[in-house]
Amino acid sequence: MKRFLILGLIALLAVTGGMFAYTFTTATATIAVVAPTSDFAEVTAANVTGLAPNVFGKFGGTWPSGTLYNIAPDPEYNGDLVIQAYLVNAGELLQWYQHLNMTLEFWDTDNSTADKQGIIQVLNLQNSRVEFLWTTRTTANYTIELTGGGYRLHPYKNLVGVSVQPQLWLEITQR
Repeated sequence: MKRFLILGLIALLAVTGGMFAYTFTTATATIAVVAPTSDFAEVTAANVTGLAPNVFGKFGGTWPSGTLYNIAPDPEYNGDLVIQAYLVNAGELLQWYQHLNMTLEFWDTDNSTADKQGIIQVLNLQNSRVEFLWTTRTTANYTIELTGGGYRLHPYKNLVGVSVQPQLWLEITQR
């Protein structure tokens, strides 16, 4: 009985094996992917000349409040986004600043927080990256605001002819 079962299976494989193998090796599937025509949002730097205090000759001070970035979301994209702001020259600033912090907020057009976390983020020399979660979006424009903070320069440094201003970079990615 066992011998007939094995012979039957071998005969079945001999007759149909080629069709299964042929069908399996030639089957194809195509997934159409549409190329994006724009970014998640358009980011423009605001005119920040009024936000840069003159730190030459001063040992400490506060940052004025104002808009750092304007953000216009793409109306076609409806997913969640992450906004990350970086203090890109923190290593350079360490030699001039004893202390530096900047409070940033993500605001909507009503000047209220648009960040899902709902908290103020602080950039400083030890934490040079902050993150905002962007979930409820409309087509209205948003802003990243500098809402305060302070700095203290090393008192023994000679600041003549040296630029010691923070440089910020903004990145928007999918969440």
